[in-house]
Amino acid sequence: SYEVPASWLQSVNPLFIIIFAPLFSWLWVALMHREPSIPVKFAYGLILLGVGFLVIAWGATHVSDGGPGVSPAWLIVTYFFHTVGELCLSPVGLSSITKLAPGKYVGQMMGIWFMGAALGNLFAGLIGGKFETLPLPDLFLSVATVVIISGVLFAIFSKPIKKLIGGRV
Repeated sequence: SYEVPASWLQSVNPLFIIIFAPLFSWLWVALMHREPSIPVKFAYGLILLGVGFLVIAWGATHVSDGGPGVSPAWLIVTYFFHTVGELCLSPVGLSSITKLAPGKYVGQMMGIWFMGAALGNLFAGLIGGKFETLPLPDLFLSVATVVIISGVLFAIFSKPIKKLIGGRV
């Protein structure tokens, strides 16, 4: 019957990053010659992000107006999948920029990476605003579907992408 302030949940994602970032850096080093390529890591990240949205969709189906609410556990599980997915995308993407960009353009390309993330958030907000009449479970399920399909496409095309970038990954 204890009520957890919603603001406490804002610390879950940073806590997961602090816990799992060293594990992921160790994992990529430990895998060394069997380490997945950058496109495969991106595929993992997108699929895990999609799984996180599936968890949100499931949680949203159990919310009722004026009801007792739901456990924060579904949100914590969502943060877990989103954080693990982020750890497959963000540091790997930044690393790929430094590996693939011509030396004198690395800083500029890093800026473009962050600008891409900012524009992605802008577009997500604009598109999300168009779905205000869509029930939340359907909205989150739609996002999960698009993201998981994108991850599967990354996995399917990982070998051609790896050839395009010259095997430097």
